[in-house]
Amino acid sequence: MAELYPALYKDFEVHPLVFSRAFDKFDGHKRHAEGYDVAVRVCRPGAISGSKASRVFRLVLPATFSDFGVAKRSASQYGADIIDGKVEGATVQDL
Repeated sequence: MAELYPALYKDFEVHPLVFSRAFDKFDGHKRHAEGYDVAVRVCRPGAISGSKASRVFRLVLPATFSDFGVAKRSASQYGADIIDGKVEGATVQDL
């Protein structure tokens, strides 16, 4: 069954953000470097993007995700890990 977004997790909305990594044709990158980068927006329900009740966290990895679905699920899991306090330096306690 398809999951509806934004997902609610412990009284926070979790918005997975998936971006296609852009490359120029002649920049010399390897084909396996193409794919998707991810971030996640965590906010209180109904918060306006950019408000003090909303925060965006980027998942920084050396490689990209090659599959859009895997990237989206990873972003959602990253948001849940932030809410649970498992990611050092990332907090939503003050939202």
